[in-house]
Amino acid sequence: MQKAWEVESLDDSAAPGLAEALGISPVLACLLTKRGVRNPQEARDFLTCDLPSLHDPFLFKDMEKAVARIRSAIDNKERILVYGDYDVDGLTATALLYTTLKRYGAHAHNYIPDRVKEGYGLNLGALESARKDGAKLVIAVDCGITAAEEVDFLNKHHIDSIIVDHHQPVKDHLPESLAILDPFVQGSGYPYKHLASVGLVYKLAQALGWSREEDLDLVALGTISDVAPLTGENRVLVKHGLKYLATTQRAGLRALMEVAGIGKKKEFYTETVGFILGPRLNASGRMNSSMHSLKLLLTDDKEEGKKLAEELDKSNRERQAMEAAILKEAVSKVEREVNFKEHRVIVLHGDKWHPGVIGIVASRIVEKFYRPTILVAFDENGLGRGKGSGRSIRNFHLFEALSKCKEHLIEFGGHEHAAGITISRDNIDAFRDSLNAVAHEVLGPLDLVPRLEIDAWISLKDITRKFLKELELLEPFGVGNRKPVFAVKGLSLKAKPKILNYNTLKIWVTDGELTYEAVGFKKALDYKLDSASLVFDLAFTPSINVWQGQESIQLQLKDLKFS
Repeated sequence: MQKAWEVESLDDSAAPGLAEALGISPVLACLLTKRGVRNPQEARDFLTCDLPSLHDPFLFKDMEKAVARIRSAIDNKERILVYGDYDVDGLTATALLYTTLKRYGAHAHNYIPDRVKEGYGLNLGALESARKDGAKLVIAVDCGITAAEEVDFLNKHHIDSIIVDHHQPVKDHLPESLAILDPFVQGSGYPYKHLASVGLVYKLAQALGWSREEDLDLVALGTISDVAPLTGENRVLVKHGLKYLATTQRAGLRALMEVAGIGKKKEFYTETVGFILGPRLNASGRMNSSMHSLKLLLTDDKEEGKKLAEELDKSNRERQAMEAAILKEAVSKVEREVNFKEHRVIVLHGDKWHPGVIGIVASRIVEKFYRPTILVAFDENGLGRGKGSGRSIRNFHLFEALSKCKEHLIEFGGHEHAAGITISRDNIDAFRDSLNAVAHEVLGPLDLVPRLEIDAWISLKDITRKFLKELELLEPFGVGNRKPVFAVKGLSLKAKPKILNYNTLKIWVTDGELTYEAVGFKKALDYKLDSASLVFDLAFTPSINVWQGQESIQLQLKDLKFS
């Protein structure tokens, strides 16, 4: 889709003072102010990311109760169940809490629900099994904040529960747990709202006095995979965690890195997790059982780690093939069934779609059509309940929108950008109408135009190695701290474009004096570049490309507009 460019100004009254105080360039100073950094001390904290800057975990009002109950369970040798979730955040949170408890003598066990058979969150069948096994404390991680019925079941059988979750609670309907560590709960006491669940578990470990810096490898892995904002504490945890991840001594993770071809990398970036490690860990839960991924995170045996890593890699390839097939069918349904004049939200369903893959496909549909999208997978026999997964766009809070349509849903959960639902087939049409009615109230026509945020107009001569090294100080990049995007006016082609594997476009752009290589992943069919006389403006992220030991400046193409 044609994007609307939003080009910001580099003029900011606070920038000159930052540049002078820190000895940085005016451009970097302005980029800091765009990220809400207004004074020299804030800038130093942002750039250094010191671990001592983390908040006191006891700011959570329920933290003392959680710590006391866990210590009591260990002292009394009570059976503790760590009940997690099947995505990477849930898996890493489960692995981190389980290993921490075991390290200090807890009689701990773990459980991950089956994505297809049991669905998200606490379920009564699993809790009944835990009761029969003698559990006296259940710690729910990355789930539980909407599980009022399930917590009531535990309370009825005199089993205490602690909820460690980062999802939005249902207003005025909190579970009656012994302790809740969720920054979104009103009155939680914690100032930073965007920790992933694995980050919350790390805070719990800190409060117990059992945290280890090397465990930040799991924190980085889960936080990045969950697409949590890389601001505030997340930025600190991930920046340090990536260093520990690159040198992790976990046998399973090392094996997964070898299988993925990154075992010898000395530096890891957010893309390493988001595009290589995260999808492989997620694949087992999408295609069969997430317990494979949890075992990989927990194992100390190199041979077992290698076997599990190969299984995850195979599952990931199967996931990719299934994703491509469902995406093709979903796009065809959009083109046949969706009237974009009426539908501001896309709601589709299929009888043979795999529920473990539809969330990824929903993301692809959002990228292609720029509409909030929910895909629902019903049983192959076409009867009963359907499991749905949704992704959203800017200015449309998906969880809040679903809350306004809850009479059509069996259950739902999630946050601003992503959510899951369970729905009866009989309600799908009414749900689509209701959700679109909400969207018409919230979204205007301009909200449905994808936007490309550009930090500034610059010239090719500004792109130097020194400039790029300075930009690296802003890492790690992600939601809330995206890679800087710049634009240059009046460029032309220096040579004939090339199309590489995976629909990648490679062009050489020039302003008449300097020439740089620009590469656009999945953009080979987006532009008609058949004439060297064409003049265009280019939006890009500059980077240093390393090929066969040689470094060169490369522009990562974001968009192109003909002058």
